[in-house]
Amino acid sequence: MKQRWIIFALSLLLLAGCSSNTADAKRPTDGEGLYKMSCLSCHGENLEGAAGPPVMNMIAKYAEEDLLKLLNDGAGMMPGGLLSEAEAKSVTKWLIEK
Repeated sequence: MKQRWIIFALSLLLLAGCSSNTADAKRPTDGEGLYKMSCLSCHGENLEGAAGPPVMNMIAKYAEEDLLKLLNDGAGMMPGGLLSEAEAKSVTKWLIEK
């Protein structure tokens, strides 16, 4: 029985050492960094699309205010609220320039 407790305690220590504390991780503040953190997996590294649609030439598709609303509220399969208001503004400005 004592061996089980030792194995259990060592397992907990090992798992605690392997976990990452994302709350302490520094979040990017620039549009490109935020895109890479929150959007890249669905919209692709080169904005070409992957699970989500391409996001190139957004200025031809959306007014800046509409794109900001889309980022904040989400649409279809894209969830809203992934970014703070300030982060969404930063990503919007970055995407409009692409």
